[in-house]
Amino acid sequence: MKKFIIIAAALFSLCSTVGYAQKKTDNTYKLQKAYEVLENDHDLDQALELLGEQIMDTPKNVEAYLLRVKIFRNKKEFANALSDLNAAIRINDRKNDIKISSLHWWKATIYMDIDEYEKAADSYRTALSMARKDNKDNLQNISFDYAQALFMLKKYDEADAIYRQMLREDETDQAAMVGIARNMFERENYSEMFPLLKKCQKLDADYSEIYRFMSYAYDKLGETDNAIDNGFTWFEKDDDADMEFLIKVALKHKSYAVAKAREKVKKSENPAQWRVLLISIYGESCEYELAVKEYDALEAEFGKNTYINIHRAENYSELGLTEFALADIEQAFGGDDDHMAYCTKGNICRDAAMYKEAIAAYSEAIELEPMNAWGYYARGWSYELSGAEEKAMEDYNLGIDLDKSYPYIYLMRGSLLRKQGNTEAAKADFERVLQLDTIANGNSCAMYALHFLGRDDEAEAWMQKMIDDNPLDCGSYYDKACLYARMGKLDESVVALELALKRGYCSFAHIENDDDMDPIRDRDDFKALIEKYSAKLEERINALKDKVVEERETSITEVAISRHPGGTFEIPCTVNGLSLKMIFDTGASDVTISSVEANFMLKNGQLSLKDIKGKNHYMTASGDIHEGTVITLKEVKVGDAVLHNVDASVVKNQKAPLLLGQSVLEKFGTITIDNINNKLIIKH
Repeated sequence: MKKFIIIAAALFSLCSTVGYAQKKTDNTYKLQKAYEVLENDHDLDQALELLGEQIMDTPKNVEAYLLRVKIFRNKKEFANALSDLNAAIRINDRKNDIKISSLHWWKATIYMDIDEYEKAADSYRTALSMARKDNKDNLQNISFDYAQALFMLKKYDEADAIYRQMLREDETDQAAMVGIARNMFERENYSEMFPLLKKCQKLDADYSEIYRFMSYAYDKLGETDNAIDNGFTWFEKDDDADMEFLIKVALKHKSYAVAKAREKVKKSENPAQWRVLLISIYGESCEYELAVKEYDALEAEFGKNTYINIHRAENYSELGLTEFALADIEQAFGGDDDHMAYCTKGNICRDAAMYKEAIAAYSEAIELEPMNAWGYYARGWSYELSGAEEKAMEDYNLGIDLDKSYPYIYLMRGSLLRKQGNTEAAKADFERVLQLDTIANGNSCAMYALHFLGRDDEAEAWMQKMIDDNPLDCGSYYDKACLYARMGKLDESVVALELALKRGYCSFAHIENDDDMDPIRDRDDFKALIEKYSAKLEERINALKDKVVEERETSITEVAISRHPGGTFEIPCTVNGLSLKMIFDTGASDVTISSVEANFMLKNGQLSLKDIKGKNHYMTASGDIHEGTVITLKEVKVGDAVLHNVDASVVKNQKAPLLLGQSVLEKFGTITIDNINNKLIIKH
């Protein structure tokens, strides 16, 4: 639960420069130096070296041990962290203000990190008992963490007893209320949750966990619209809301969920959040054209973005628009995630039977992340589809050598081993698939392993679970067609293939090269389906191409500029409706605005308190770093080109101009400076 995460983060933050309350003496120089190294250089190893020397000099310095515990935990060296904590507990005395209860609390939290829940519960119990004497201010927090450990052990009655004690201490403790409700959920007492959750809501309607468990309970009771309403509120209030759960609930009444999300797009202060949710709903229901529209809207509102290019390319590929998919993905390179861009390009090319290009893209992805087994799986599959079985086997072996937890790569190697006659090794791989793949959803492959092991009834049942998980997913119906073809149920295979094609599956190049389809490839009904839906795809592609070209016809904005010394330019613009002169500085990276302009907009309603986000550091063209208040500018307009929700730093210098750095201005589109005619030309 969220409170546990927050507390753990507070306990072990490496960012704090505040030491513990132990009295400082002249012989703690190395400890203080370790703090400085962490704060200024973030050098964990140097800090550890300094702390080791400090402990050698002052063996009973508890603070040095605790700072080392923080670092070891950050490095996931939990054995070292526990060893130091045990040493701190042994040497701690009353000469410093470090509470013995806090040490046991820390110890319990590390046990939670390594899933040692019994030991964690024991340490929390000790911490709670001691805290009643030395740490009463943290009784509720320790109690909450103790109850969390009991929950993980499925000791719901004991956890409830802790939560009820928390409520006796503080009747308004929402975390305790939600904890009891969560335990009711685990006992399947769904209706009993609502009075407690609604009482909790009256205390503070912004506590996001209320809506999480409301949504869970309504979903279990079959009240889908209520589950969607509460799930969307959870999504609105909590950045960590479970998208996978929300999408599954939304698909149970898609028209309602889509209408509600569209309403949020219009009314919310964060429309991008709701567009992303809409995109996920459309993607899971194979409505790729609608997903593309939402990506276009995101780009129009917030400028060009690598995330948009990559994921819109995926949707173009699903639509059969390989040309548009590749054009989008090419724009993603050099951005924030080249690895993902190369992986996506590989997928696009593989689905279009462009195996040479797919292999090249996956090779680039492997070069960037050589320890990521998925790249070897994907490249191996492309090698296999192109007939290079030896190279495919090399990649499958490499991937498994790096990661023994990815079921698909075992399935692919097992299938190839089976094809080569090595049945015993193949059987071992299929058994491994079943050990790893335990949830029947759109990412599952266990049905194929079950079939290869001769367990066809179980394979069919697994396949049906996958379809039940998301009946709108065209890919699952294609998998069903492949499975039935391999099982020899050829009529059923053709029926499933038609359902896949009706629901939007259109990777005809893949169908042509997929050996799963070989048993039905020569059937007249198969040929008729391919001919019918290929023609429909061609019609749709032509219509979409015309539509996309029309919608994306480049607009050109030309704005007169004034040249300033030092390579900067002054450009007229409007910010939140206020006409201003903006300095375009190719050497600056961020947007800055003077406090005078920011205060003027605030007083005149062009800026609200909700637009103030906090503090940030920005760099000037000279390389100097300054601190400024970060605000969100709802609209920055240059000519006909518009950007929405642009973050800007308010500088203290009242005479500072509105400054737009090149990295931000480029989000408008392609920027050209006409030095002869003193114009800024934006293609957008």
